[in-house]
Amino acid sequence: MGFIIKSIFWFGIVCLFLPRDPSALKAPKAVAKISSATVLDVAAAGANFCRSQPEICESALKTSAASREILSAAAITLSNTLSDKPKRKNSSN
Repeated sequence: MGFIIKSIFWFGIVCLFLPRDPSALKAPKAVAKISSATVLDVAAAGANFCRSQPEICESALKTSAASREILSAAAITLSNTLSDKPKRKNSSN
């Protein structure tokens, strides 16, 4: 039952991102058209946010570092579990 619910959820997510206009599927350049000025504006807004609220950005940086370590350890554990012979964890990390 859980599989069916998860499948319906992910199918809904995929349908959400499908283009509404069928002609957009024929013109992929129109879908991916983003000006460099827009990208620079978004980057500037992010930099201004971190200048005005450095404690939030610092906390996000620490959280992402901790998440990276947890995911790395999980990947090593999974790799060792799936391999025939366990690999030793790199002692330099």
